[in-house]
Amino acid sequence: MSNTTRRSVLRLALGATLAAPLVATGCSVLNGSDSKSSGGNGSGPVEKSKITVGILSSQGSVGSKLAEKYGYYKNEGLDVTLKPFAQGPQAIPALINGELDFAVINYVSFFTAIANKSLDAKIVVDGDTANETSQLVIAKPDSGIRGPKDLAGKKVGIQAAKSAAELLVRATLKDNDVDPNSVSYQPVTFPNIPAAIASGQLDAGVEVEPYLTTAQQKQGLVPVMKIVTGSTANIPNTGYIATTKFIEANPKTVAAFQRAMIPAQRDAADRSKVAQVLPDLSGVDAATATLLNIDTFPTSTNATQLQRVITLLQNYGGMTAQLDAANLIVPTPQV
Repeated sequence: MSNTTRRSVLRLALGATLAAPLVATGCSVLNGSDSKSSGGNGSGPVEKSKITVGILSSQGSVGSKLAEKYGYYKNEGLDVTLKPFAQGPQAIPALINGELDFAVINYVSFFTAIANKSLDAKIVVDGDTANETSQLVIAKPDSGIRGPKDLAGKKVGIQAAKSAAELLVRATLKDNDVDPNSVSYQPVTFPNIPAAIASGQLDAGVEVEPYLTTAQQKQGLVPVMKIVTGSTANIPNTGYIATTKFIEANPKTVAAFQRAMIPAQRDAADRSKVAQVLPDLSGVDAATATLLNIDTFPTSTNATQLQRVITLLQNYGGMTAQLDAANLIVPTPQV
């Protein structure tokens, strides 16, 4: 056998050896049947590419809608289904049983569930931070209510007992030397508070967007007291959570989700982009969406800020558990 012939045989043998693993393991990838998808930024395949996220009609879910709209999930190898829930706590059972992979929930409900040991989960993305114009106490223009002292003896709607709305009112009253127990707190949900005030069932109520704006438009109600101010200024509102079990089993999926949310949260600082997704998210029309008071949307999670919610619960919600927010956060990856 000539030297040329030997070299040809060796090349063929080497090619067959290298191709064998591709034939054995690569055909499913070529056929598109691999259950794992590549994550962005060279992170390798995510453990679970098809995920479901429980969202709310509130601003805390704006980031998820923007990530969907602008393809940030797809860029990270994620096929995301957004599933709406009326209230964050309603999503907890679905999260625990695996129906949801992530869920948006207000932090008061989250830390309460952690303290009660009814939930083992962590925060993976900070959703939104309230400001002094996006959550307010509203009332009729002729109610005589103009500030904290005027709420004494009044019936005030607070979404649910021991909710963030109630705690914020209590903290504001305390800050202004008014007995927090002098108010009759009524568990009326945000969508129903304006009508309850208009009918006289309530004297006032805590309201959030989009109901804050629509209550002014439809019922002629007016803001009468700020509750995100002083000790509660810029209080964290909602976050995206996942069970500890899911986080430990799917670290690359969690990191991909976080990376997708960073540009989405950044986009949320652009009011015009927020207005594009609010109608579908909250049900308001496009014109009203441009009028809403917009929250702040962090691009990373701050343990010091979140600890303030725990302190609020300890001071006004009866929480005795000593929680450390730093232990309940999945750090935001560097991008």
